[in-house]
Amino acid sequence: MFLIALGTGAFLFKIELINILKNAVHLAEKNLNPSVSKIPNLPGENSRTSSPVDVRNYISAGDRILFASTATPDKQAGVSAIATKDFKTAVNKLEAALKVDRTDPETLIYLNNARLGTAQALKIAAVVPIGDNLSAAAEILRGIAQAQDEAIKAGVPLKVVIADDGNDENRAQAIAQSLIADSSILAVVGHGTSKTSIAVAPIYSQNQMVAIAPTSTSIELATVPRRPDGVNYFFRTIPSDQFTGTALARYMLNGMKKSTAAVFYNSKSSYSKSLQTAFSTTLILEGGQVVKEVDLSEPNSTAHLDGIEADVWVLFPDSDTVNSSLEIARNNQKGLPMIGGDALYNTDLLKQGGAALSGTIISVPWHFADTKNQNFALLARDLWGIDVNWRTAMSYDAVQVLRVGRSIGKIAPSSGQAGRVMLAKALAAEDFKVSGATGEIRFLSSGDRNSNVVLVQIVPNTQSGAGYDFVPISRF
Repeated sequence: MFLIALGTGAFLFKIELINILKNAVHLAEKNLNPSVSKIPNLPGENSRTSSPVDVRNYISAGDRILFASTATPDKQAGVSAIATKDFKTAVNKLEAALKVDRTDPETLIYLNNARLGTAQALKIAAVVPIGDNLSAAAEILRGIAQAQDEAIKAGVPLKVVIADDGNDENRAQAIAQSLIADSSILAVVGHGTSKTSIAVAPIYSQNQMVAIAPTSTSIELATVPRRPDGVNYFFRTIPSDQFTGTALARYMLNGMKKSTAAVFYNSKSSYSKSLQTAFSTTLILEGGQVVKEVDLSEPNSTAHLDGIEADVWVLFPDSDTVNSSLEIARNNQKGLPMIGGDALYNTDLLKQGGAALSGTIISVPWHFADTKNQNFALLARDLWGIDVNWRTAMSYDAVQVLRVGRSIGKIAPSSGQAGRVMLAKALAAEDFKVSGATGEIRFLSSGDRNSNVVLVQIVPNTQSGAGYDFVPISRF
């Protein structure tokens, strides 16, 4: 399998790229109302007044269903029982619901919460974009649910609160304030996208709440302002876009033997923009050329593509513009090779237009068929009945990081603010490391992870429900 390793030096070599990105959001002022949170203004938005956001319907430890499409009668009965603290009934009903749909992570999380009942337990929050990207949210939660299930079976009581930020910055900030105000919550796994993570990272940092983003890759997150004491509170188990962009540029030059690229991206997305910046800078520095840049946020951006003279089309959409990539692929009349970012790792996209995307090469941080930790991949398949993807593995590892950090800091349940501070110091220690589903996890001083990326290709597969699948490519 083809694996690209990028060390700390590669990350730091182009860290100056960050300077061309917008400044990180200002530190947000603290608001301790757990139900209704006031959102601070972002830079350049001092004239805008944000309305308070009521987050009560977006947060659940089992008393409400957030994935509306999975509300079977048994699941609904189980959730209603949790709301009245009838945990015995809740367990019976949720076990029955899980037998109907074993792929539902929300059900497993609520089931394990019900099994713990009122017993003392460590509590973490998982913030995902359910309202914006249902499949991605479920993939993230599968990793968290699996890690919770394993922790409980190992004698570590762990409760999980789920929150849906809908990939909306205002709601994400309100949820962050609400979670901070709940002293029983030790840490957060999330948020699900770079956009929302950038919006909330300063809030968590100022209020000394550890947050680990499993799927947010923007380079901009490395610039989150530190507290005056220098302690970092924002980490991520996924490599930054710097690693991904560099890997794709080098593969294009050395693996594909191509030198000119047309890049399609969304300038209004921090994720998409940082990926485009990392790729283009590496390509140019190492002998290639970007002959055309197409901003997908512009009207009619995917029209008139025939005149683009390039060896390769490079697709860097975000969740808002991912469908534009399918339109671009369908308009690829010359059959030019295409490469892209991890937003394209989307089975729904394959169902819509796998034929147009066939052959496209995508960079992802992990793949079950190219992992040294086959035990995790096998256990995940046994639990869910499906092969899990990188979002599941990265979120699983985020919980593993919290478990190890909690053990190092000897943090007891309901340890409040003191426990949060101890956890941050444990994770920021130079000798901190965790062996997870995706390999060894160490953090740079920025909270970033120094890691690898894997290149996969979209290929026909009659055994797949979409007719196409993602497979790691061979070495070149």
